[in-house]
Amino acid sequence: MSSFKQVRPGTYEFRIELGYDSLGKRIRKFKTLPCKNDTEAKKILARLEVDIMDGKFVDNNNISFEALYEKWKEEYAPHNLDPKTQETYEYVIDAAILPEFKKAKMKSIMARDIIRYFNREEKAGVGPYALEKRHRCIRSLFYYAKKFEYIKEDVSLEVPKPKVKARKKEYYDEDEIAKLFEVIENASTHQKLMIILAVTGALRRGEVLGIDMYKDIDFENNTIHIRHSVQKTKSEGLRVKGTKTDEERVVTFDELTMEDIKNYRDEREKEIEKISDEYKGFKAENGEKVDLLFAHIDGTPYDPGSVSQFWSRIVERYKLKKIAFHDLRHSSATFLLSQGFSMKAIQERLGHKDISTTMNLYTHVTKKLDAEVGNAFLKVRKGAKKRRKIKSVSRLVSRYVFTIKKGLLKNREKP
Repeated sequence: MSSFKQVRPGTYEFRIELGYDSLGKRIRKFKTLPCKNDTEAKKILARLEVDIMDGKFVDNNNISFEALYEKWKEEYAPHNLDPKTQETYEYVIDAAILPEFKKAKMKSIMARDIIRYFNREEKAGVGPYALEKRHRCIRSLFYYAKKFEYIKEDVSLEVPKPKVKARKKEYYDEDEIAKLFEVIENASTHQKLMIILAVTGALRRGEVLGIDMYKDIDFENNTIHIRHSVQKTKSEGLRVKGTKTDEERVVTFDELTMEDIKNYRDEREKEIEKISDEYKGFKAENGEKVDLLFAHIDGTPYDPGSVSQFWSRIVERYKLKKIAFHDLRHSSATFLLSQGFSMKAIQERLGHKDISTTMNLYTHVTKKLDAEVGNAFLKVRKGAKKRRKIKSVSRLVSRYVFTIKKGLLKNREKP
């Protein structure tokens, strides 16, 4: 009879009885899984017995890389990764990692096997960014395998992370931002406002699309509460979720921008009134109803990809320097840093959890500022040097005058 027992708090061992072999020896399979209590353990045991009947049972101690990957997709990724991240990881694993390790047993894969794989791929011309992404995917799989006790040791920890040079951030300088503000006056109102919010507020594309026109905007204090982001994945379609870091923040805008937003919201309300019952609005993933400032007439979200598309058309039409819509956020941070605002203030405006993230992204600005800091005392030193020279000349003149006066006195004393 199949059974289970708790091996330690939160973990149970399940013993599945499979009858006897031709020599009369009992056949058993063992599986260790995280489990809260005996009630949940009974349900898991029943499911395992059904899996055996359907041929889906996998031996913990002999699981293949392919079988583990399927388990990872079912048991780990949906609960621990953002859907967009899971989608990216699955694409990378299916295309580049699974063909290499598909039939290998997890317990037999050594760190050297993974290192040799990376060396071959690098030699074959795979770039550092792609290799670094594959490294993250492998780390996630092995972390899961160790956590769920499919393997005893996580050998991926011994695999060096591929070295990646920080990509050069593209951005607009002050003159280019001024030109941008000039040309977008010819764009449609909602496109113009999206660009202005990205530049002046350092907002991400999804955050611009996630603004609720009633709950998030405070016209009295000229602020917008950034707490949502619109995202699209193949599996879930469009959804309104939390921000990238799940950190909400309040961003202050200038009065001209807030006035433009107020006028745009008034126009949007008039359009919604015209369609009356056809307005649907939208629900965030937490069930909250949202009335998006930038959305289709019926309240459904814009596809984030459409923002990138209209931005590319504007860049092409007005012969602007080619940068991505996301780089407007970098342009904002770069401009503010060049104006002397503190790194801490920029970090909070960008919504970074760790200030080191901000500092690493904007080293190009801090290096320039460091050079300016090096010259901070130059004016003072030049002034001091000039004053010393004046004093030195003054002393020489004084001595010269004194010598002349002394000579004149001696001449007067002669008979």
